[in-house]
Amino acid sequence: MADIEYSAQKEEMDCSEQKVKPSTPIDVEIHGHVGLVWRPTDMLRLRKEYRVLGNLVGSSARFPRDEPGLPLLLSAVEVQILKDAGAVRLVEIKCLQHTPDQSTVERSFKYREESYDQQVKIFKDEKAKQIISFADRIVEGKKKKLLNKLKKKQKTEDNQSVEESVQQEISEMNREDVIKEEIEKIQTISREHQIVQIATRDPWIRDLDKQEVKWSFPPGLMSKCKLETYRKLWSKGYYISEGSKFGGDFLVYMGDPVRFHAKYIVICLGKKKAATSSTRPLELISRSRLGNQVRKTVLVSSLVNNEIVFTSIRRPKPVSSPLQSHDPTLHRPDPVVEQ
Repeated sequence: MADIEYSAQKEEMDCSEQKVKPSTPIDVEIHGHVGLVWRPTDMLRLRKEYRVLGNLVGSSARFPRDEPGLPLLLSAVEVQILKDAGAVRLVEIKCLQHTPDQSTVERSFKYREESYDQQVKIFKDEKAKQIISFADRIVEGKKKKLLNKLKKKQKTEDNQSVEESVQQEISEMNREDVIKEEIEKIQTISREHQIVQIATRDPWIRDLDKQEVKWSFPPGLMSKCKLETYRKLWSKGYYISEGSKFGGDFLVYMGDPVRFHAKYIVICLGKKKAATSSTRPLELISRSRLGNQVRKTVLVSSLVNNEIVFTSIRRPKPVSSPLQSHDPTLHRPDPVVEQ
């Protein structure tokens, strides 16, 4: 098929070309031919406003095998699309490429000390609140302990002075004094139990440290085919993600992948002749079987006079017949190629 006809259904999404409202550009840190996004708000903006998904490639230092996290990795194609849309500012931070200077080390140490002092204060305040809320119980408990102590001594000794001293101590026991005494007993948290914040990016980077970089999209026919394929699908309102897990270059979704399964597997082949005449039958069969197994349509994109043309490959269901042989090698339909 020369193009993908997007059936506009209310429960899916509007297929008309979506115009993005102008807003503050998102900073994308460039490393080679890929970009990194570090802020969660920027990641959400890319997804909601620009329908660009990227891939989360970070992990937790404590639980590295859990769900991936920031930063968000943007491919060269996604960076170019966002750049053309005026949605991003491409920057590099050279200070991160060198060992931190002494002032940065001292600032980091000071921040950690202030964080520890604040945690100690919060810990003691919470403990003090608990003591005040249970003050009456604590006072009653102390009185019971003194009475039990008196009973034990009365069994072994017959000392009137001991009984008088205990009774006097109980009568002089004051709620406020007990609270003050218990609060003074609160121990501080040790260093090994301190909560240490692990930043996903340098918290002291200034705008002055960010320098805009010159961006050049990777050359080559295949790179151009991928870029124009993504651009054509993206302009029609699709969500597009990386497709290597299904043996393709892209996966195409009718809506946000959180709510929708992928409908198309896109394979970029470059020139038009690569999609038809020079493609071996075994490759056509393998691609059609791939799409059939995962219930998706396989699209092969190619460049024809600098325009993207899509060829769909699907495997039709066999026609059942009462005279059909039980031989499984018979009646296997050949893959259908449509343009």
